Amino acid sequence: MAYFHHISFFMIIVPLFFNYFSDICFAENGQKTVGNWLEIASPDDPIVIEIGEFAVDEHNKDTNSTLKFERVVKGDMQIVGGMNWRLTIEVEDVKVVKNCEVLVYQQPWQNVTKLIDFKIV
Repeated sequence: MAYFHHISFFMIIVPLFFNYFSDICFAENGQKTVGNWLEIASPDDPIVIEIGEFAVDEHNKDTNSTLKFERVVKGDMQIVGGMNWRLTIEVEDVKVVKNCEVLVYQQPWQNVTKLIDFKIV
């Protein structure tokens, strides 16, 4: 009987497993998502804003700056062993608004968020 139980398990679980991961790995248009940069749906998404604020806070700590996060202009995300966020943001620097390009790596299940790059353009 155990033999039939294992066959049933594999006939049900394995297809569900592949279906789940194929949804993660391919966008609606069939484009592979893992490893490719995909445009963020909305710069006003709270998660995207949180990443932008994090980038400015970390940059300020690292450089002893006083930049103030204003908004996310646009961005892309990349699924890797976590998530890379490549954002163009606006910051205020002594009442002057400047654009910055930032790269942040995030692995939420490990509670990891790192500022990789921050450039004022």
